[in-house]
Amino acid sequence: MNGHRRTWFVVLPDTDAAAAVAAVWGTAERRALHHPSGRPWILGHWPADEAVTAQAGPVALAVFGTSDTDTHQLRRRAEHLRDPRDALALTHTDGPAGSHHLIATVRGTVTARGSLSGLHRLHLAEVHGVPVLSDRADVLAAAAGLAPSTERLALRLAHPLPHPADTLPLWPGIIPVPPHHTALLAPGGPARTLAHWQPPAPERPRAEAATALRHALHRAVAARTRDGGLVAADLSGGLDSTPLCFLAATGPADLLTVTIGSLDPHHEDAPWADRAARHLPGTRLVLPAEDLPAMFADTDTPGPQGDEPFAWTRTRARDEAVARLLAARGARLRISGEGGDEVLQALPAYLRTLAPRHPATAARHLRGHRARLRWKLPDALGALADPLPYPAWLAHAADRLTHPAPPTTQLLGWGTEPRLPPWATPHAAALVRDQLKALRDARPLAPQHAQHQVLRMVRHSASAMRQLVDATARAGTPYSTPFLDDQVLDACLAADPATRGTPFAYKPLLTTALAPDVPADLLRRTGKGDFTPDAHQGLARHRARLAALTEDSALARAGLIDPDALRQACLGLYPTGTPYAALDATLACEHWLRAHGSRHRTAATTTGGT
Repeated sequence: MNGHRRTWFVVLPDTDAAAAVAAVWGTAERRALHHPSGRPWILGHWPADEAVTAQAGPVALAVFGTSDTDTHQLRRRAEHLRDPRDALALTHTDGPAGSHHLIATVRGTVTARGSLSGLHRLHLAEVHGVPVLSDRADVLAAAAGLAPSTERLALRLAHPLPHPADTLPLWPGIIPVPPHHTALLAPGGPARTLAHWQPPAPERPRAEAATALRHALHRAVAARTRDGGLVAADLSGGLDSTPLCFLAATGPADLLTVTIGSLDPHHEDAPWADRAARHLPGTRLVLPAEDLPAMFADTDTPGPQGDEPFAWTRTRARDEAVARLLAARGARLRISGEGGDEVLQALPAYLRTLAPRHPATAARHLRGHRARLRWKLPDALGALADPLPYPAWLAHAADRLTHPAPPTTQLLGWGTEPRLPPWATPHAAALVRDQLKALRDARPLAPQHAQHQVLRMVRHSASAMRQLVDATARAGTPYSTPFLDDQVLDACLAADPATRGTPFAYKPLLTTALAPDVPADLLRRTGKGDFTPDAHQGLARHRARLAALTEDSALARAGLIDPDALRQACLGLYPTGTPYAALDATLACEHWLRAHGSRHRTAATTTGGT
């Protein structure tokens, strides 16, 4: 199966009421799968090769997305399912490789789950009294007649947005299904979600963890090359994308490696990419930065506006241009190393669990991290000793939204506190503060601080990639991200974080895992390229067009930004300590509100809010 993303789907329970609700989505250009009872089960619009389905008596299974399964294999699984509990036992680690939704209907009960990263996700809402699942919140909102909320949109101005605020749909009334949960739709009962996965204990030694990671990555890449044809793969020269090219070269597909240049003539990626290319078969495509749209190009025009603001505003024009070029050459997908940074490195908070077990090793690692990040010893020790539980940390962070940029020693705790950009209004800050403080029952994604941080970053990356996959699929060649696959994530999280996060080696888990597959000299790289100069030049080139967005800003009309402050940031000296990601988020929210605000009154207006 290729990696093209379906447009949308909804999942219905096996009831007469649900069969009547199916009419909400019409019939024109709509695909439909049915329960064994004959009632509608999954409705939507997706490419023909996007789903694998099978039925065995009163059981039916469907896989949407990238996988290494086929109808015959899926039917064999269906034959072994006797009741819904068997469907719940279908785990991520022993199921199909790839990244996908897995949906079952077993004797009238529906179970559905997405991917652990959140790249394939699910939402739940009631439509005319019937619980319905969908991979897109906006599809449910339109069917249920819900209006978006400017309060929820204000959250998206904060960076980095903490868990679980980052999962809240922009339409109140829609419930996100956590990525590690399975949703159940049973006849005659309310919809439920049950946890089916928890982060593994981070205890595997390097050799054992590396073996598991190598197996998972081989399966992940094979799931993308198994159908042959032409497959593109990023060859940046980085330690994430380069090994994937070598794995892709062993499959049945023809390989087209893609190297995208930088405006910086001294960029570190280029010589490493050239060195790797000498070892690889297939065709290589080198795209100079000068021949592609600059960063921030076309950010004054709306990109795709789905169920959340499009996070990749800075590079959208470039990504779509490359997708069109690859499609013209016949490539059916583009394998990317995105997600590698998130899963292959443990953040320094692992020292919290290492210190009680191996104090001497922890002290040596702390010295290494201090040297690398220029921490003062009292600051680092204070951050390590911070006892705040996660809900209290969230409440504390809520009071510091407009403070200066947080210190990097926060990597020793629950993570970097969110900040609002200097152009956010006091009204926006109050909205964000109140919503974060309302999350008083929030629990971390894992008991260990370091594991929690990894999962939060993975889910942030997956959310952005989900949008980019949609955009590049429409342009002709979708992104595909093996590092965000379930088995890969599980293998990395199980590794001893002192191995994964050591300050004395660069991504040692990956270099150990793929030593048999990649020339040794290519695994000796100890860093990655920085595209900040490209961002600086792109902003300078397009600053006037960006500033023009403030002339009639929807965010300003909603009271969320000060248009003069944003205009000054675009036209003058960009504010020190404010990451470009904050500008990306603001531009994304502006376009999203313009698109959705033109069709609906906001929930705030409906309920009498500001």
